[in-house]
Amino acid sequence: MHILFLTPMSQELQPLLDAQVIDNSEPLPPDLTLYTGRLDAHDLSVGLLGIGKVNATYATTCYLLKTQPDLVVLFGAGGGVHQHLPQGTLHAAAYTWTHDYGAHEPERFVRWEPGALPIGDVIAPTPQPVDSRIKSTIECAHPHIEWKTIASGDAFINNSELAQQLAQAGVDIVDMESSVVVDIASKFNCPTLVIRVVSDKADDNAHTDFTESLEDVCQRVTPDILAIMRTAIDALQD
Repeated sequence: MHILFLTPMSQELQPLLDAQVIDNSEPLPPDLTLYTGRLDAHDLSVGLLGIGKVNATYATTCYLLKTQPDLVVLFGAGGGVHQHLPQGTLHAAAYTWTHDYGAHEPERFVRWEPGALPIGDVIAPTPQPVDSRIKSTIECAHPHIEWKTIASGDAFINNSELAQQLAQAGVDIVDMESSVVVDIASKFNCPTLVIRVVSDKADDNAHTDFTESLEDVCQRVTPDILAIMRTAIDALQD
């Protein structure tokens, strides 16, 4: 089996490089680098996306075309919009969707399904569910991992009021890439597992909390990430 592991930022990628599962790298023109190695008996490709939906769309497409994986795993930090999600906790995405596509009407912002013309009768965004085989197997093997709804947008959420609005819309964690990675991988008929570690609360202090915690929280969850990846592989092989 071939696994494609993706992260938006180098700080999120470094713990996996330190885990000594990578033994080679090659340039992927014009501006990407593909790392390769092994995870147990499986081929492993690792790539850096860059920040935001545009970078993630471009890089994910390039990596998928190059590697043709059986599973995509996306890892990175995210903002927990609910106060009961402590900093440093690891969560998997039960659903992903895009929170910043829609229409700015006179007194409100209306979210639409990405790609739909945001005029007329509203077509609400459809959350993308994780592969049921992966979810059920991880739930049995790693019951401490909580499954959350992760919403992506091209803005770092550093606003307590907006974080509360997103929480009221059913969001648990915000980031800037997950929804497009899942959408693109699905076009390649490839399942995706999204794993996010909470780095901040997406509140007025998020910029400070994120900067101060990023490297530490990513480093601490590396053993869990590798274990969860192995379980996801088992789920697809059964």
